[in-house]
Amino acid sequence: MKKITLIALLFALNWQANAQNSDISLLKRNELKLDVAYLIGGALKVEYEYLLTDYSSLGISTLYNFDTRKNEWEHRVFKAQILGTYRLYFGKEPVAGFFLEGNMGLIHGEYRSYHRPSPSDPRSLENYAAFGIGIALGWKLHIPKSGIVLDIFGGVGRKFGAKESDEQDGWGYPRVGICVGKRF
Repeated sequence: MKKITLIALLFALNWQANAQNSDISLLKRNELKLDVAYLIGGALKVEYEYLLTDYSSLGISTLYNFDTRKNEWEHRVFKAQILGTYRLYFGKEPVAGFFLEGNMGLIHGEYRSYHRPSPSDPRSLENYAAFGIGIALGWKLHIPKSGIVLDIFGGVGRKFGAKESDEQDGWGYPRVGICVGKRF
């Protein structure tokens, strides 16, 4: 098993070194994007991506939910998240086309504690914070003349480190979006 891991690591390092001899120096390396799907739903999600090579990038995604209405039947409210991302691109164009993303970060929200006297009691809401790791698949379209980018992606992440009492909030978090932005 150690030999396979070592071989895979050496292959990945060799591929990354060869990928750095690319046309990325001719490209603009930064992207700033806004997720229109979340915006329509009452949340603000902004993403920044730094293009490392023709086939990879690092990024950060921040999300804040302004729509925190609490109904009696809802047992959780998602508040905010901040994720670091790494993407590998498999398209013919530099940093465009099909991609695979790995992400990790912090997730924050509120859940309804049923240990209190009444589920409709506003004091029954408790905060939680958890660490998450996830994956996503997606597609990026880049229009070179204008620098406009469009990302469409979907995936899921697993939350770790949350208290037992907020298991009602679920084990995962969604990683989905329809982002529009600019490469500069």
